Amino acid sequence: WPSIPPHYLPTWIAITTPPATLLLTLAGAAAVVWRGATRPRDALRNTGLRFEWLLLACLVLPPAAVVALNSNIYNGWRHMYFLYAPLCLLAVCGLRGLLAVARRPWARRATWVLAAAALAGMAVDVARLHPHQAAYFNFLVDRSTPERLRARYGMLYWGPELREGLEFLLARHPEATLTVLAAGGETLLRHNLRILPAAARERIVSARETGRPADFILASLSGPKFPASPPSLGVLHARRVYGNTVLTVKAVELSEPSLADEAAAARAAYRAAAAGEPLFRSAAFDLHLDGRTLTWVIESCRPEDTLQSFLLEVVPADPDDLDDLPVRRRERGRLATGFRFGQFGVRFDGRCLARRTLPDFPIRALRVGRSWRDEAGGRWREATTVDLSAARRR
Repeated sequence: WPSIPPHYLPTWIAITTPPATLLLTLAGAAAVVWRGATRPRDALRNTGLRFEWLLLACLVLPPAAVVALNSNIYNGWRHMYFLYAPLCLLAVCGLRGLLAVARRPWARRATWVLAAAALAGMAVDVARLHPHQAAYFNFLVDRSTPERLRARYGMLYWGPELREGLEFLLARHPEATLTVLAAGGETLLRHNLRILPAAARERIVSARETGRPADFILASLSGPKFPASPPSLGVLHARRVYGNTVLTVKAVELSEPSLADEAAAARAAYRAAAAGEPLFRSAAFDLHLDGRTLTWVIESCRPEDTLQSFLLEVVPADPDDLDDLPVRRRERGRLATGFRFGQFGVRFDGRCLARRTLPDFPIRALRVGRSWRDEAGGRWREATTVDLSAARRR
């Protein structure tokens, strides 16, 4: 992976910390520096001031080391969450400094009112996001455009949203034993199962551990994903945070009466894809291109075929087009966005269909392929490079 830019860590701290906390922290840091500059002897003799300098050092030195050493950290600033303690303590110092400056009674009351309003705003955010408070972003980023945060940032790294999916399935099928595939990984499924009551855990069976075909797929979509996909078929339940999809509960087969509309849409998409010449054909699947939408079709698809992983790498005509994308492989000059078939596909009438949307920059070629239960590091099968410009000329 390429090294992260120097602004990566400060940016993440800035966009995921409440603005009031940030402002008070800056005020507290400024107050500590000012007292140290104006009263340097007190910095050595005053225990309270020495503690404040220690807080400032704990907050500043680790990020400075990350930048200076060009260290890689991933998925936000979760490797540096220990910084939040000195950050909050310096915010308290900032509030105390503001109260000390506000000598008039009305100014002190106004400071307390503003601080209380800021705390109330934080409480409202926590209540509104519950139980996904870890996906908080402040107004410094665009929270109104659907799917933008999910496309550009990670939101819920450890998959706590899977619990909601499991509880939804248990309530929807109160007696049945459910075979579930967690697209985010077996570890996330096990963590969330431990939260459930013992009786509920006994009714959940892991498709990966048992090798049985999955009935349902829990797709945790909180990590950076690009490009975004068309509306997925077979979705029984979805959870969105700030308009960004972080969880979908999908039925593997579109056989339930409640999914009749999705089954009809899948058949229409299949007919539209099958009407044209495939962009690429292998022994396992056909790949069709319609505008910016890629459609994978697997004929005579078995339920367990939805466990397959598919390779998709986009080679841009201009490598600079990758610079603005959240997931990049610059060293190879292409965007890698492989996916599990079941996460974006469905099974109907004995066949499987999945769709992905290509980015909107000019594309020179695609590299596609598949693997079967590639958890142990197996090789990609039937991987090939398709010259997209030549294909479109045809």
